[in-house]
Amino acid sequence: MFREILYLTVGAAKRAEKMVDAFIEEGKKELEDKSLVELGKEHLEKRKEQFKDMFLDDFKKIAEDLGLATKEDIRELKEMIKGN
Repeated sequence: MFREILYLTVGAAKRAEKMVDAFIEEGKKELEDKSLVELGKEHLEKRKEQFKDMFLDDFKKIAEDLGLATKEDIRELKEMIKGN
């Protein structure tokens, strides 16, 4: 009977050890995946900013070519109207 209890205890300890190792490996994988996700987010954010800058530059050039009023133009006109 003592021998069976000893085997059961050793078996349970080995099984618990395997479970802990599996949890550790799963945690490591999640951290690696999270790092990849973070890198992806940073990459997308960088591309978004590049696209935004490119789009704004093009839009400003088009507005200038069309002779549209800028915020500065409108501000100056408001000041001129207030001054009269």
